[in-house]
Amino acid sequence: MSQAQSQLSPQAGSEITVTVSACTRKVPKGTRVADLFDPEQRSRLVAARVNGKLVDLSYPLEQDAVVEPVSVDSPDGLAILRHSAAHLMAQAVQSLYPGTQVTIGPATEDGFYYDFAPPRPFTAEDLPKIEQRMRELAAADLKVERLEMSREEAIELFERMGEHYKVEILRDLDEPRVSVYKQGDWMDLCRGPHVPSTGYLKAFALLNVAGAYWRGDERNAMLSRIYGTAFPDQAALKEHLALLELARSRDHRKLGRELELVLFDPRAPGSPFFLPKGTILFNELVAYVRRLYRRYGFKEVITPQLFRNELWRTSGHWDLFRDAMFLTTDGENKTGELDYALKPMNCPAHALIYASQKRSYRELPLRLADFGRLHRAERSGVLHGLTRVRAMTQDDAHIFCTMEQVAEEVDANLKMVREVYQTLGFERLELKLATMPQEHLGSEETWRQTERMLAEAMERNGLEFEVNPGEGAFYGPKIEIYVPDALKRKWQLATIQLDFNMPERFGLEYVTSQGSVQRPVMIHRAVLGTLERFIGVLIEHTGGAFPFWLAPEQVRVLSINERVEAYALDLSARLERLGFRASADVRSEKLGFKVRQAELAKVPYIVVVGEREASTGTVSLRKLKGEKAQSMSVDQLVDILKSEPLPG
Repeated sequence: MSQAQSQLSPQAGSEITVTVSACTRKVPKGTRVADLFDPEQRSRLVAARVNGKLVDLSYPLEQDAVVEPVSVDSPDGLAILRHSAAHLMAQAVQSLYPGTQVTIGPATEDGFYYDFAPPRPFTAEDLPKIEQRMRELAAADLKVERLEMSREEAIELFERMGEHYKVEILRDLDEPRVSVYKQGDWMDLCRGPHVPSTGYLKAFALLNVAGAYWRGDERNAMLSRIYGTAFPDQAALKEHLALLELARSRDHRKLGRELELVLFDPRAPGSPFFLPKGTILFNELVAYVRRLYRRYGFKEVITPQLFRNELWRTSGHWDLFRDAMFLTTDGENKTGELDYALKPMNCPAHALIYASQKRSYRELPLRLADFGRLHRAERSGVLHGLTRVRAMTQDDAHIFCTMEQVAEEVDANLKMVREVYQTLGFERLELKLATMPQEHLGSEETWRQTERMLAEAMERNGLEFEVNPGEGAFYGPKIEIYVPDALKRKWQLATIQLDFNMPERFGLEYVTSQGSVQRPVMIHRAVLGTLERFIGVLIEHTGGAFPFWLAPEQVRVLSINERVEAYALDLSARLERLGFRASADVRSEKLGFKVRQAELAKVPYIVVVGEREASTGTVSLRKLKGEKAQSMSVDQLVDILKSEPLPG
């Protein structure tokens, strides 16, 4: 009998109490978790929680416990399935490419990856071969076993295996004992848990290959990262792969080029160019937010791009955010010291505006909004089109208020967020409370107080939320608002944050009704968030088919032949005078070609004019949505266009 098997044998004459699905019973000490469930239940499980801790189904119970089953289609179960698929991929890779070292291979939100150090970098051509080997190993139904050993024993084991990256990981661990997972003749350092056998892995696919630095540091070796995904069944996998294909066709970099919205140039990394049509889209979003600002009582300001570093030292950014800032000098400093920085955030500038004069409680809440440009020194390896940039614009605002006003202000901003995303075609929002990070300003007591205030605001507004531990900004906790798009991906865009620390650091005050002096509370708030990022998300969510009020080109007039060219041009000009974004296509091309071009350009209204329309002063209207063409007068067309809603 193996060591692993002996660990699972119940000890005779000793019982413990277990509770499963609210039913309590006695079982022999050492009973495996799997044995608590009948075969039909067990077939749907990949792990369990024992007293709140995720464990393998082979885990032996040594004390009284509450046991919760983890099904394969639950969030925890899906993560375990994908982590196990990463192990299966690593086993396949090492069996096919001897000499390859493994590093780390976690599950991700929609799949998994594993970073390898192979004799030669992997390419996309290697993936079918690796995937086929994975299928063979899955079909072999290899048992997955957990082995525990001392850290020193594990170091010796992986040194013998030639796994130098694993040895480095082990040497950095401050744990006396570690776990290793074994399937067949392959093993890996891992906390687990994992599926009971490779036969549980029935629906998986490898997606692509990329380069990745060891531990994300460009000073380290470049590794080969293979991405994949796994699902409980083929139907779910097929749906996901179809969504991935749709995502590729909707990639905002591809559509941004085809729709003439944005341009990217390697000489300006992380700083997109907005072309004329993209600039219309950008400005219409800003105009919409400005209309909301008037309704919600915000005052817009414009603040400088460049500040002396003393500002960032006061705000706390210098100590906790300096690596993400672009530093420079004004040329007058002969010491070579970089004593200026481009602003990465607006909040310190708004604190200066608040502090520029004496404030009374009668002025509060003071709501300052800013569309100023921000710059952050993102690493080149993480830049991605519009969704990860270095130069950005936020619909940023900061609210200075009394403690008694916080609840009403947070409620109003939650209302604004819901209104905006509903208007822009996002069906639902998901909220998280991001709590105190390891590096932070202010006392733990203050953090816990502000975390409670945000939690109560979401509860008061009937909004469900999860806690995102340790993910708050360094100056305060925040409500993170995630937006699922049409491709079932979640984007974190809007935020609402409470901050007691910056008012303290800048010495902000107001005079109360009793004549005493108090600190205001500062609320940081963005609705769309970074506009560049939001536009990238919106392009992919809509496939470039924007609502009428946002469409860079709202109407395109198509002439059937050159004899009606003047009529088409006059009609387009009339629509432009009425405030619509219209153009005319009077090229000597077939009508079918022109219609297709207008459809590819995602123009909401396509107006066709021929000799009959020119002689009667009418048009034939087609909509991008594919409705049957309608004949109508020009005045009727104008009425239809005017009936399109303008939000805000």
